[in-house]
Amino acid sequence: MSQVFDVAVVGGGAAGLAAAISAARRGSRVVVCDRMPRLGKKILATGGGRCNLLPERLEASSFTTTSPSVVASVFGQFGPERILDFFKGLGLRTYSDGSRIFPVTNQAASVLSVLELEVRRLGIAVETNLEARSVGRKSGIFSISAAGSGKKLEARSVVLAGGGRSYPALGSNGSCYELAASFGHGIITPVPSAVPLIVKDRMCHILQGRKIRARATGLIGGKPAESADGEILFTQYGLSGTAVLDISESLSAAIHRGGNPDTAVVLDLVPFMTASSLAAELSKRIREGWADSDLVAGILPDRFSSLVSRWLAAEKRHTERAAETLAAALKAKRLPVSGTRGWNEAEFTSGGVDAREVDPRTLESVRRPGLYFAGEILDVQGPRGGYNLAWAWASGIVAGLAGRGPGGNAGVSPTSRRSSE
Repeated sequence: MSQVFDVAVVGGGAAGLAAAISAARRGSRVVVCDRMPRLGKKILATGGGRCNLLPERLEASSFTTTSPSVVASVFGQFGPERILDFFKGLGLRTYSDGSRIFPVTNQAASVLSVLELEVRRLGIAVETNLEARSVGRKSGIFSISAAGSGKKLEARSVVLAGGGRSYPALGSNGSCYELAASFGHGIITPVPSAVPLIVKDRMCHILQGRKIRARATGLIGGKPAESADGEILFTQYGLSGTAVLDISESLSAAIHRGGNPDTAVVLDLVPFMTASSLAAELSKRIREGWADSDLVAGILPDRFSSLVSRWLAAEKRHTERAAETLAAALKAKRLPVSGTRGWNEAEFTSGGVDAREVDPRTLESVRRPGLYFAGEILDVQGPRGGYNLAWAWASGIVAGLAGRGPGGNAGVSPTSRRSSE
C-alpha cells in the first residue's frame, strides 16, 4: 500500500518550497512534486539572477487582486520581518539596496541552496519530472495522478503552488489552473504581465535598439491608466524597458481579457522639462537659426534628431507654432498598442484562481476542504521589485502551516501558527 502523506505540494518553486518547509516543520509528512528535472528553477532567474527576495517596503495595497482581504491577511500573518527571519533561520544573510532585499552573495543560487538544504534536513520527499495530470479526492484522501507515468501520490491535503504561465520553460505552464477548475474554482483569465508591448509606429523602427529615461502612461479607451518613470527601450516590434513593463498589466488585461482594441501608450520623452519651458527653448533655437537636426541636441540622444524633421514637416520653419508642435510631440507622443509579447517574455501572470474563493486566514479552498493555494496560481499580482516573490514566500508558508498535520488534524489557528514557526 502506498504511503499517504499529510501534505502534498504541487509545484516546487518559491511558494511550493515555502509551503513544504512550513508544513514539515510542524511535523507533517510532506511530498513536493514538480514537472521539471529539479526544484526551484524559476528562482534562479529572479532579480536578474540575484533574487530580490522582497521589497524594502511591502504593502498589501501594492497588489492587484480579486480579494484584497486575502493579501492583507497573509502579510498580516507573515510580513517582511518574518520573511527575513525565515531566511535568516535557513542561514541566508541579506542586504538592502534601499528599495529591495537581496542575498549578500548576490546570487539566486544561494537562496535555492538554503531552501534545498532545509528540504533535505526535514526529510521532505521530492518527486521531480512529475506533472500532476489530475487531482481527485475520495474518503478524505487526495490522489494525484502523474501525466505519462501514471504514478500516484496520496495525501490528506494538497497545496497547489504550480505558478502562473510566464516563462513556461522554467516550469510554470499554467497546468495547475485546470486542477483548480476541476474542483469548481473560477479562473480569472490569465494574461501576460510585466511584458513588452507591440507598437506599429515608424518611430520605434527608427529608434530601434535605443534606450531613454522617460515617463510612460497607459491609455485604455482614451483614459489614463498606470504611469511609470524609467527606461524606455525601442524595439523592432514596439516598446520594452522598465517603464513599459511597469504599466503593461492593465493594458494586457484590456487587450487579452477585456477585448478592448483602444489601447495606447503616451510617452513623455522629456520628463525633466515642462511643456512650456521646452517650447520656449525650442522657439529660442529656431529663432537663432539652429538646424532641424540640432534642435533637440543636449535634450535627447542623437538618434532623435532624425525624427524632428518628420514632426516639423507639416509646420512652417521659424514659427512659434513649430516649437509648440515639437514640444507637444516630445511631451505626449501617443503610440497605439496592438498587443503584447508572449508568455516567454512576460515576467508575471495577471489573473488565476479567483482569490475570493479561498479562506483569507488559511488560503484553503472554500469549495474543497483540504485544498490550499499558494503563490502566483492565485489572482494576486504585485509590481516588479520583489513583490511577487514576497507573496510567494508568505502565501506558501501560510498555506503550509494551515494544511492538515499528522493524523489528519485540522490546521492550526492564526495565533498558534505565529508561535509554531
